[in-house]
Amino acid sequence: MNFIQPLKDNIIDTSKLKDYQRCSRYFFYRHVLGWDTESPNNHLIFGSAWHLAMEHLLLHGYDNLSILGAYEKFLNYYRSYFPESTDALFGTKTPDTAFIALSHYASNPSYQKDLEDNEVLYTEIAGKVAVTEEDSLAFRMDSILKNKVTGKMFSREHKTGSYTYLWDEQWMLDLQPGSYSHVLYCLYPFELVDRVEMNATFFMKRKKDPIELHRLDVRKNKDQMNVWLGRVRYLIWEIKREYDILMNFSKEDDALLSAFPLRDTNCIYYNKVCPFMDFCLAWPNPLRRAYEPPLGFTKRIWNPLEEEAKKTFNFERKEY
Repeated sequence: MNFIQPLKDNIIDTSKLKDYQRCSRYFFYRHVLGWDTESPNNHLIFGSAWHLAMEHLLLHGYDNLSILGAYEKFLNYYRSYFPESTDALFGTKTPDTAFIALSHYASNPSYQKDLEDNEVLYTEIAGKVAVTEEDSLAFRMDSILKNKVTGKMFSREHKTGSYTYLWDEQWMLDLQPGSYSHVLYCLYPFELVDRVEMNATFFMKRKKDPIELHRLDVRKNKDQMNVWLGRVRYLIWEIKREYDILMNFSKEDDALLSAFPLRDTNCIYYNKVCPFMDFCLAWPNPLRRAYEPPLGFTKRIWNPLEEEAKKTFNFERKEY
């Protein structure tokens, strides 16, 4: 089955693990077959452009000139996917609101001492960290900073959102902050690691004060890191098991595909219907139709390490 993304080439990160948790059939379509919608996703493109702008502010300060430079970084990236004529289609996440948000961010009294109190050690780092003797987890991080008073390190991860309801709660057991913490603990002694800071900008659907800024600190002790590590190992083991069923016990003429079963409680995600829902309804065994993407889809293999990073690390297995 040469249309399958081989397990050895399927570089796993926490985003892919979360996709698997969401629905293993979704993981099959997106990361095993490599299918993706042809139309670019505004939320993903906007988020990537926002990361570029945030990095610029971290490196150059929060004055007016830096705001303009950050906006230029944002706009150049965003416009490479979406022309100005599409702005009205995307509600609150547009270049206009991004410029307003950058101005709010840079002038926020709570953030004014960001660069005075902290030293920026790294931005846009990536790499792999071993989680078992044979398995590694890929990672990307937005920044690592050092508090000049305490000497402790923390990660500042930039996020965008459209609503604040239960936003804090979603991160407390999420795999991503655990991954960021794991990298920090691989880089520095345990006592020198402070936190992962989820640095959020919300683009709210309201006419008055549509921009809201918020930071959430996530700290994990050794017991919590062991829980994270155990979850990561188990999910990777599950993915390998499903690959084994797919490659060794599944055929195109089977009545149904047993590998990577669907999870019908997650067909609606972030108030949107899963792009593969119609396929799950119509195809008991998608292997019969997996030779090429359907109309409206393309084959796009997502490699979390494909994008160039400022600094790359590879860590050996770490226990807690």
